[in-house]
Amino acid sequence: MLSLLIVDDEPTIVDTLAVTLDWEQLEIMTVYKAYSAKEALALLAEHEVDLVLADIHMPRMTGLELVAQIYQSYRHVKCVLLSGHAEFAYAKQAIKFGVSEYLLKPVSDEDLIAVVRRLVDEIKQEWQEIVSRKRVVHTLKESLPILKDKLLNEMLTGRIDPEALLPLLELYEIPFRMEEESCIMVIRLEESLPEYNDRDLYLLEYAVMNIAVEMLGDYYDLWSGKDAHGFLVLLVRRKPKEESEGADEPRKFDALAMQLQRNIGLYLKRVVSVIVSKWGTFPRDIGPLYRQITEQIRSKLANETGCFLSGELAEAAVVRQPLLPLYETPTLHHLLENRRWEEYRDKLELVLDELRRAENLSEEHVREVHTHVAGSFYYYAHKHNRLLSDLAGGTAIVDRRIHSVQQLSEWALYLVEKLRLSDQAEQRSSREKLTWKINEYIDGHLGTASLQTIADAVHLHPVYLSRLYKAETGEGISDYIHKQRMLRAVHLLKDDSLKIYAISEQLGFKNAAYFSKVFREKYGMTPNEYREHL
Repeated sequence: MLSLLIVDDEPTIVDTLAVTLDWEQLEIMTVYKAYSAKEALALLAEHEVDLVLADIHMPRMTGLELVAQIYQSYRHVKCVLLSGHAEFAYAKQAIKFGVSEYLLKPVSDEDLIAVVRRLVDEIKQEWQEIVSRKRVVHTLKESLPILKDKLLNEMLTGRIDPEALLPLLELYEIPFRMEEESCIMVIRLEESLPEYNDRDLYLLEYAVMNIAVEMLGDYYDLWSGKDAHGFLVLLVRRKPKEESEGADEPRKFDALAMQLQRNIGLYLKRVVSVIVSKWGTFPRDIGPLYRQITEQIRSKLANETGCFLSGELAEAAVVRQPLLPLYETPTLHHLLENRRWEEYRDKLELVLDELRRAENLSEEHVREVHTHVAGSFYYYAHKHNRLLSDLAGGTAIVDRRIHSVQQLSEWALYLVEKLRLSDQAEQRSSREKLTWKINEYIDGHLGTASLQTIADAVHLHPVYLSRLYKAETGEGISDYIHKQRMLRAVHLLKDDSLKIYAISEQLGFKNAAYFSKVFREKYGMTPNEYREHL
């Protein structure tokens, strides 16, 4: 809600206006009263005022002088001057003080209300524009990193018109100008980092960029982002104060880039590859330079880690050869399907070693192996009615970007071990469930339980069942049956109403004499002696 200040040296006019008009219907909730210009300035200094209604003719300081001071100190305040016939022409000169309206005395209530309503609407509209503008500026500042990253990727891939680029550079406060010399630096994190989550990777990338800004920021303007391949990209231009030294400039920048690579390893303990393009003209050459870099990475660096590649270096031939061991039997799918974990790892290492021995290996070969290995993982997981992301510990690991043999090796061996451990845990759980089921069957069928009857109940071959049970519990099934029969015999002998031969039959012994013999071997006394002892 708004506030109004009424200023006149005649108190009756001020008081009448303050109480007789329905200001609330005009969305004015507070009405201040001043009986001089000096008193009005004091109120303005102490309270928030939106509208001032002042008489032009006042002693010591006129209404015109008052609005002049208001114009200097409170530009947002709307002023209305009331004047008689003698002062009306004079009041018109106050336009330079931002006076919004002039009313000729005596003023009717209708005219005053109409003027105030119009000014209230103007104030509301102005504040709406201010709030909207502030919101846009705030949103822009919050979204600036994302917008800069998006714009950089559009430039790299040639999806933005140069004419549309210039206003965006100014809006995003990016210090790049048309027709200036620029180059591109790509930083590739080598490790696949399966133990890291997305937040850790983000912090690592942020730290890398901070080191780059610290090292290069004094000499170059940097525009940083992350491309579709997951590489860190820096667009670089010389700062105006750094005049080019001709042919020496690329070598100077290469030296700084190599130092950056060393410092990342020194302070962050991470291996990175750094690729620097040739220098070209912004923005015309940025797309072609970026395509050259990505082609170099794809065709040369699949078998390289921690390397430095400059646009000034000569091109090298790409290796193109089939990966025959990958398709020789037994295949990775077959080995994984049959849980031949060691053989799977051996075959995988054989394929990886062949990749490592190749020079200038294409990234396509790495992708070929990655696709094949990932397929075997998915096949194994889905065959066991599981999701690979569940077995691996999350989609971030399964979907990790793979660009080099080193990353492929870490990723594949990590997931193989995850699947092996999961399989062991599942088999252990299955054996525990089977053992519990066998013991439950024996306890419920002590009089008839045997290896064959148990095997029939759990649908397993007796020999396999006996071997599995002993491996899991450390004792044979027959031993467990005998032990349980003896324990049940001791319990039944406590009931004097049960005959010895009845207990013998209930426990599955051939006759009472044989039961007595077996019981004596176990406890050192016959069933009758044990009962008398009790």
